[in-house]
Amino acid sequence: MSNRVRQVLIAVWPLLLAVVLIWPLLSSTGHPLGRDLIFVPEQPWTDGTWGLGPVAPRAIPLDAVVSALTTLLDGAVWARVLILAILAGAGWGAALLARSHGLTAALVAGGFAVWNPYVAERLALGQWALLAGYAAVPWLIRHGMRYARTGRHGDLAVVVAWAACGSLTPSGGLVVLATLAVVLVCAERRRWWPLILAVAMQGTWISAGLLGTTAGASDRAGVAVFAPDGEGPGGAVVAVLGLGGIWDSLSEPASRTTWWGALTAVVVSAVVLAFWWWLRRRPAPALRALMVLGLLALAVVLLTALPLGTRLLETVVAEVPGAGLLRDSQKLLAPYAILAAVAFGVLSGAAVRRLAGLGVEVFGSVAVVAVLAPVVLLPDATTVVWPTVRPVHYPAGFAEVAEHLDAAAREGDASAVVTLPWRSYRLFAWGSEVTASDPAIRWFDRTVVVDDDLQVGRRLVPGESKIGRQVGEALRAEVPLTQLGDLGIGWVLVYRDDRGAAKLDPQGLQPVYSDRWLALYRVPGVTEAGHAGPRERAVVIGAHLLYATLGLGAAGWALVTVAQRLRRRRSESATSAIAGDTLQ
Repeated sequence: MSNRVRQVLIAVWPLLLAVVLIWPLLSSTGHPLGRDLIFVPEQPWTDGTWGLGPVAPRAIPLDAVVSALTTLLDGAVWARVLILAILAGAGWGAALLARSHGLTAALVAGGFAVWNPYVAERLALGQWALLAGYAAVPWLIRHGMRYARTGRHGDLAVVVAWAACGSLTPSGGLVVLATLAVVLVCAERRRWWPLILAVAMQGTWISAGLLGTTAGASDRAGVAVFAPDGEGPGGAVVAVLGLGGIWDSLSEPASRTTWWGALTAVVVSAVVLAFWWWLRRRPAPALRALMVLGLLALAVVLLTALPLGTRLLETVVAEVPGAGLLRDSQKLLAPYAILAAVAFGVLSGAAVRRLAGLGVEVFGSVAVVAVLAPVVLLPDATTVVWPTVRPVHYPAGFAEVAEHLDAAAREGDASAVVTLPWRSYRLFAWGSEVTASDPAIRWFDRTVVVDDDLQVGRRLVPGESKIGRQVGEALRAEVPLTQLGDLGIGWVLVYRDDRGAAKLDPQGLQPVYSDRWLALYRVPGVTEAGHAGPRERAVVIGAHLLYATLGLGAAGWALVTVAQRLRRRRSESATSAIAGDTLQ
């Protein structure tokens, strides 16, 4: 088999699995609206874009990136491009780490990195941007270790570019920092620039967290709610060892709740243990760094799954501002999932080489089984992912409401919008079969207040929005909706298909727009609420500009470096061909 064919296979297999995993999104028109996965035609620039809105800055700098991108192309296009690129990028990165161990190793590693419980469950929850941090891990390991060895600026550019991609969310930023810290420790020569620049890029969410309206500690009740979940036999520890354990039961494939999930834990643990044994006497610094990083991530998540770790995390979350980011600890399992993928690939490649002498039928069969193993271990991944990524068509009323709000803004009205009935997740009659976060937050060019309390089973996790808490208290007290103006609420948007809409009393509100699905009212006598000040905006926007400068500059530098290397290889190949013809 030629080297070109090998490269094509390595590129196509992860891409093919990624296409299957999100097929409804790729095969249908519309915008994804499921769980936390929300795209709109054009996302405006608001205080919330910079993390200065009424909710905690957990989608920073993601919101600014999406706002910038949707000024160029519709969000429907970017949803397909970004999610597919992230999934395929994770597979390609894992394949590159395993490629030196053979074609089978690269195919198994690339496929496993795309198709595993961690990816399926996080994507089912709609957390596509978190997977950017996951996808960055193998690239940061590979090029971080190479930069430490050679000091070449091209490798530094690749590291910084992937650090920017991985840092789309604060959680992804933590994964990036942990990865680069391990690279720094494991490399023979310690070069600090990758970690320094990655830390600088975290200024987006750090500054927003310090200067925003939600700065402060989180409710400790969220720790138990978001703790790793025991999906099936063996409890939380077994679920985590099998790359699962997400807190949301609706995101768990049915196979994870059976003994098949426990079997996956056994297989993954055995593979990682065997890989550790195999790696002991081999000079593979990048793989050693990945082993250290993956096991550290596993240890942290397992600790939070135990009573002692839960109590410790509750104390930290309740006392340390911003520590609420750590409540959903299972998301930090990302490096361990990449470790499992690469370990599976390398060991499969080693097994195939050992069996090569027994004939193509034997080692070929083993190779095929190994390549298909990820799908066999999680045969029902699409049952939870497809409902989330299936796109919908927004009612035309959203654009009409946006026009009315924009017209009021041109007249100087900057008051907030509240969406009713008051709830955090909604099931739209015109949408898909899964609940979704409120799309109004990303549709309208002003602050949108929604219920950010989260009901998980019988447990309620209080939200962190001050104005959201005030509005919720007023609504529970059944005060007239006209009094919401005292809280800075100038507009009420009613989702008329919601079962609670009929109970609302809009008396005293000024009707502005109404159709089958939406009704917009103006609140008379609104008192303008405070907004982020110019100093806060300057600091946070400055941090975003630094992030963009580093990320785009590094990406451009990396592309130039790659182009130069390809040109050099072509020149060397042409020279070799001419020399061969001359000798003949």
